[in-house]
Amino acid sequence: MPVKPARARLPDRVASQKRETPRKEFSSRKEKHFAARHAEAHSSQGVEGFSTVTRNSRPPRFKPFQAPMAIAVQKLVKAGNYRGSPRDRGYDSKWDRLSIAYRKRHVCCAWCAQQDRDTLTDLVDHIIPVVDRPDLKYTWSNLWALCKHHHAQKGVMEVYARENGLLNMLPEWCRQPEKRPLQFRPVA
Repeated sequence: MPVKPARARLPDRVASQKRETPRKEFSSRKEKHFAARHAEAHSSQGVEGFSTVTRNSRPPRFKPFQAPMAIAVQKLVKAGNYRGSPRDRGYDSKWDRLSIAYRKRHVCCAWCAQQDRDTLTDLVDHIIPVVDRPDLKYTWSNLWALCKHHHAQKGVMEVYARENGLLNMLPEWCRQPEKRPLQFRPVA
C-alpha cells in the first residue's frame, strides 16, 4: 500500500475520529426544528470530505419576544407598549441642544443631590410632563437632570399625580422632597 502524503491522509483521520451519537427523541417542535437544521448544516460535505458549517448553523434564540408584524401593527395604530421614537414624540434637534446644555450645567442627579449623594446625570426630565403642558417643553425652569433610577421613580410620581388630580403639585414635590407623598420620600 503506497504511503499518502500527510495532507492527503487528513480527511481519513478526521473521518475516523467522528463518533456516532445515539438518536435522541425530541419533545417539542422547536427541538425537532433545531435538530433538523443542525443535521442539515453539518451533513453537507465540503472540499476533500470536510464538513462545512453554513452561516445559520448557530441555534436559534428562543427568547420571549413580540413578532415583528405585531410591532408594525402597534406602530401603525399607536397602541400597546410601543411609544414611538423620541423624534415621533416631538423631541427634535432644538431639544437635543437644550438637553446637552442643561446637562453641562447640571452634572449630578438632582434627586440624588437632595439625598447628599453624587450620581452623574443620565438624562434631562421635564418637571411638568410635556404631555400635560407642551408650552413648557423648552422652558429651562421646567427641567431637571436625573439618573435613570430616579427618572423611573419620577415617572411613577407623575402617574400618581395625574390619577389623583395633583399635577400642579409636581414642581413642589420635585424641589422639596419632604412635601412629597410618603411613598416617594427619601428613606432616612
